[in-house]
Amino acid sequence: MGEFAWISWTLFGLDWLVRISLALRVILRRTPVPTTLAWLLVLLLVPVLGWVAYALVGENRLGSRRAARAQRLATEIMTHAAPLWTRGTQGFPDAMRPYEHLASLCSLSSGTPALSGNAVEIVSEWDPLIDALVRDIDGATRTVHLLFYIWGDAGRTADVADALVRASARGVKCRVLVDAVGSLDFVGSAMWERLGRAGVELVEALPVNPLRLLLARVDLRNHRKIAVIDARVAYAGSHNLVEPGFKQRGTRKLGLYVDATARLRGPAVQALQTAFLSDWLLDSDDEVTDVEKQLSDLLRLDEDSADVANGGGGGASIVHVVPTGPGMDPLAIHHALLATIHSAREELVMTTPYFVPDEATKAAIIVAARRGVAVTLVLPARSDHPIVCAAARSHYQDLLDAGVRIMHFTAGLLHSKTVTVDRRVALIMSANFDMRSFFLNYEVSLFIYDDDFASVLRFLQVSYIEQSTEVTRESWATRTLLRRFGDNVAQLLSPLL
Repeated sequence: MGEFAWISWTLFGLDWLVRISLALRVILRRTPVPTTLAWLLVLLLVPVLGWVAYALVGENRLGSRRAARAQRLATEIMTHAAPLWTRGTQGFPDAMRPYEHLASLCSLSSGTPALSGNAVEIVSEWDPLIDALVRDIDGATRTVHLLFYIWGDAGRTADVADALVRASARGVKCRVLVDAVGSLDFVGSAMWERLGRAGVELVEALPVNPLRLLLARVDLRNHRKIAVIDARVAYAGSHNLVEPGFKQRGTRKLGLYVDATARLRGPAVQALQTAFLSDWLLDSDDEVTDVEKQLSDLLRLDEDSADVANGGGGGASIVHVVPTGPGMDPLAIHHALLATIHSAREELVMTTPYFVPDEATKAAIIVAARRGVAVTLVLPARSDHPIVCAAARSHYQDLLDAGVRIMHFTAGLLHSKTVTVDRRVALIMSANFDMRSFFLNYEVSLFIYDDDFASVLRFLQVSYIEQSTEVTRESWATRTLLRRFGDNVAQLLSPLL
């Protein structure tokens, strides 16, 4: 009995030693105060599991080799891609001058400028999206590049796979990059094997294995959704390549996913191609010794490409492609969204499935409402992440008190990540309004400076609002004490969600 007690006290002491050591490390790292406090709470109140969780996801570790490779890639790719930017860059028209500072901020953080001469359209329905993507792949003559966080192995994704097989048989270079966790069911599936046999190059982004558990943070994911065909047409937005009802299992029916994706032609396609190239070279076995050759192939620096870069998209939209993630400027999308909110003068409409803002973002929204901007926030009535949903609700009262209009979308699971500012600027993103998108995941956002396109996107947002119920200040104040307590407890974990 005495020996057992000695072992117990030894383990108890070691547990506290580790927890206190990690708590001191958290304080010394100077992370944002809410994040620091959240980790201190977890470390000091949760034995063993607290420091195990911190070891796995407490720090944004990419792995030293990956981080060095990413830095080398970024430098070389941007050096060789720079000629593209000079072709497509023009001054802002007078109507967009009030938002030019936003483009300057995004250029500084992303390394890419806003590019003019683009044609942009919104694709919001699943079947039309697949029809358009398959049609573009069937028309490809050189390259097809697809990057998705989630790729399903059922339903109409088979149509995309069939198109890739046909393209590969024609000699088109087809590359598919999927997140190893988000597309876990797809990797190794019959569809995956079929694509590989057809000559399609397949790569998992950020693979999870025992070695990576020790050297890098495993929940840093590639959350981007990008398709680029022949460097002439591209897609980016919130659609994953999976059936809209893929999570409708059991009795918990949330409705179909509702998304928005932009289809682009013009020089911005080259910027999305560059984002794909960066991710592909980071995770594939391709050597980085001849980046110029890779760019010549993937970016098509030839006469046809020059025509596109000079406005071959035939449109009037200025589009800024802003890829963000760890290893780059980790605050890029956060700062860009803050600047976007502050730039609103008349109206700000935001849609997102996950709303867990930090204090700066929340304050920016509140200040916008109090200075007279009509702020509307559209969120799903029910979420596939209950804790995240509860954390979002903890902010409602402050927002409602400031005059923010909050709408609960009831016609499915709203997954569309969009922003419109004064009917002049539009954002279509893969990023959510949460800490994970702000500071952890690889994301890509499109900042589109075009009042015509912004009006079209706003029309889609209005359709969401019309399928929503409003959360009123009076009804929210009548919530039970238990609900308030649960939401506020979830808020304590907001920096970690």
